[in-house]
Amino acid sequence: MLRKKKGITQADLAARLAYSDKAVSRWEHGDTLPDINVLCELCDFYGVTLDFLVQKGDGQIKEKVQSRKLLINNIIVCALAVSIVWLVATTIFIYGNTMKDISNFWVAFIWAIPVSCVAVLRLGREWLPRTATMIIWSLFLWTLITSVVLQFISQGLWLFYVAGVPAQVIIVLKYVQKFLN
Repeated sequence: MLRKKKGITQADLAARLAYSDKAVSRWEHGDTLPDINVLCELCDFYGVTLDFLVQKGDGQIKEKVQSRKLLINNIIVCALAVSIVWLVATTIFIYGNTMKDISNFWVAFIWAIPVSCVAVLRLGREWLPRTATMIIWSLFLWTLITSVVLQFISQGLWLFYVAGVPAQVIIVLKYVQKFLN
């Protein structure tokens, strides 16, 4: 299953491992087992654990379990990155509140939203669904504009919202194009 998923033949795999294609065929049919060094090479090549490789059972079930574990791990890593962003924002806010002459450190929480979007987009680019990616890009755009406007509120930068409209159209059109391809 893993070999076919990679799109290689038994002969290709055999050449890579310096074995015959007949040996690979016997491994795949369960007639013989490769030695532990070859098993480790196969694990590295396919990106799976040794446990996954030698477990009996339906390959599709094992693959679903493995991909589900990978997805959960990716979500946890993404959530950790976002948590760190919010920890930094909270630290900035607390530090700002200890200073009596500065009062706008609450904006750190507003800035944390687009920074969180960047973290999610960067870490989730391979597993996020297209629709979620488009929504996160939109959230990034509008919260970034809001952050800039609120940070420099005295300069009347509200016109940045007008610039956000064509940027939003670009985001939507980009994902419509990807959807059609």
